[in-house]
Amino acid sequence: MSDREPTRRAAIDPKTQAVLARYRGYLRDGVDPREWSYAWRTEINRGGFRAVDFLMDEIVDTGKCVGCASCLTICPADVFDFADEKPVNARPESCVFCVLCVEVCPVLRPVEDDARNAQRFRAPATDDGYGPYSYGCYARATDPELVTRGQDGGMTSALLIHGLKTGRLGGAILGDVEPEARQIGRHRLAMNRQDVLDCAASRYTYSPNTLALQEAMRRDVKPLAVVGVPCQINGVLLQQTSSIQLDMSAWYRDNITLTIGLFCSEAFTHESIGKLAEIVEVAPERIENINIKGKVVVRLDDGEIRTTSLKRYREWARPACLYCLDYGAENADIGAGGIGLDDWTMTLIRTDAGHEAFQAAIDDGVIETRPLEDEPSGEFLAKKLSVNKRKNRPLPALMPTYQERLDLNHLDPKTFYTKGPGAPPKEETE
Repeated sequence: MSDREPTRRAAIDPKTQAVLARYRGYLRDGVDPREWSYAWRTEINRGGFRAVDFLMDEIVDTGKCVGCASCLTICPADVFDFADEKPVNARPESCVFCVLCVEVCPVLRPVEDDARNAQRFRAPATDDGYGPYSYGCYARATDPELVTRGQDGGMTSALLIHGLKTGRLGGAILGDVEPEARQIGRHRLAMNRQDVLDCAASRYTYSPNTLALQEAMRRDVKPLAVVGVPCQINGVLLQQTSSIQLDMSAWYRDNITLTIGLFCSEAFTHESIGKLAEIVEVAPERIENINIKGKVVVRLDDGEIRTTSLKRYREWARPACLYCLDYGAENADIGAGGIGLDDWTMTLIRTDAGHEAFQAAIDDGVIETRPLEDEPSGEFLAKKLSVNKRKNRPLPALMPTYQERLDLNHLDPKTFYTKGPGAPPKEETE
C-alpha cells in the first residue's frame, strides 16, 4: 500500500478529499477492516458527499475495479456508464450524495459478518475451505438438450428453466454472447426457456451479467435469480444488505431471491480469444466453446476438440482478477463449478433459498444428483483453488495499483502473490 496522491485531486471537493484521507488513514494504520466503511458512513447524516469521485479516485482510476457493476446498478441517479469492463463517471453533476456506490463496492471493504448472517446459511453449515455450505453433490439436467447445450451437465440452466416454468422466478440475470463474437460476453435478462438456452455454456472472458439488473428493475421483473462470478455475487450481497436504507437497496433485497455463484479462478481478456485461436491454429470465429479442466479444451464449430496448456493461455488472464479472493462464490445461495466429475456440476447448497430451489427441481425430476464421494477430486480441487486464490494476499484495498504492478512487470493475477513480487521471500538455506 503506497501513500499516493489522488489522480484527480483538483476535481475533488474538500469534503470528498477528507473522506478519502480518512479511508486511506484506516488502511495505513491497520484499522480493523470491519471499520473501514465508517470512512463514508459518518457523512450520511451530514448530507453525504460526492461518493462517485471517491470511488473513481480510489478504485477505478487505480485499476483496482473488478467490473462487478454494483456501483452502477445501485445508483439512483444514473451517474455511471459502463465501458471497457469498468464504470465511467458520465454524469457527475447528477450525483445525489446517497453514498450507495461506495457502500456496495466489494473492493473497498470485505463482505461483513452481518451481511453473511443475513443470508441464513442453511444448518448444519460446514466450511471445508471454500465457504460455508449445508451439503454438496454432483448435479446435472435430466433433459438431454440441456446436457448437450449447457456447461458441465447443464445443472444451472435446468434450475433456472424450472424456476421460470413454475413461477418461482420471473427472470434470471445471465451472461450471453455478442452475435458476431461468440466468446465475448454480454448481459441478458432471461425470461423463458429459449432465453436461458441462448445463454447456456460458459465463456472465459468477462461478462458483465449484473448490468441486466437495470432492465429488470425498470420492467419490475421479479422474483429474480442472479448467476455470476464471485465478485458479482459479492456486489449483489452488499446491495441487498446495505445499511443505507434507500429504495434501491430495498428493491434488491426484496426481489433477488436466488443467487448462483460460478467457481472462478480468473477470467481472461477479450484479446485472449484471438491468442487462443493462434495457439490452436484456427480462426477465432470457429471457437464454439471453451472449457478449462487443468488444460484449455476448445470445441470448434464442427465438433472437433483441440487442447492447449493452461499455463500458456494464462498469459492473457484479466489483471483485475487479482482483486478478488473468492474462488467458490462463498456468498451465493448455490455455488457451482465444473470440477471433479466430467459432465456434472459440483454443486454446493449454502442457504435455505438455495436448498428450496434445488430441492424443488429434484422433486420435479429436472435435476439428477450423485454424491461427491463418487469423485473426491472435486472437493480436493475446490479447496486447493480456494486456498490459492487467497494465498499470501492482503485484502484487495491493500493491494498495489495497476500502475504499480506494471512498474513491477507482473500483471498475472494468479501468481502475483505466489511466485511474483508479492510472494513471501524464500528462506535461505545453509
